[in-house]
Amino acid sequence: MDELKPVLAYRFYVRMLDGNKETSMHAQHVTGLSYSLNVSEFSSTGGVKMMPTDVTYGNLTIKRAILEDAVPMGYSTSELLTKLEVQQIDMAIHLMDNEGKYVRSWNINGAYTINWSTSDFDTTSNEVLLETIEFKYKTLREVT
Repeated sequence: MDELKPVLAYRFYVRMLDGNKETSMHAQHVTGLSYSLNVSEFSSTGGVKMMPTDVTYGNLTIKRAILEDAVPMGYSTSELLTKLEVQQIDMAIHLMDNEGKYVRSWNINGAYTINWSTSDFDTTSNEVLLETIEFKYKTLREVT
């Protein structure tokens, strides 16, 4: 019988799909792959019953190092701020094993930026400058 091995969370890969353009990036930290099923209670002859109503998804947050010649993440923060236009993209997050093979993947559809920030600028530090991008998304689907 094969021994089940736990999957380590430190090897992952993020792909952004904007129409026919695909951008890949190495992120330092990803959070927010989550959903919650909302339910309503109603009375019936058999007592109180619960009925699912809709699904709420968490906000996806990606932290990555700002690189000198890196390609932007498929969005323009200046256009977002001046035109207030929301550009939706699809994303995929792949969790990999030690050999680089995909173990699990999640497809995220209809993602758009809702928050962007950088880490602090500090003359007494030699830490890498990070950007944090937070996304809302419409759907999340796990792919094995």
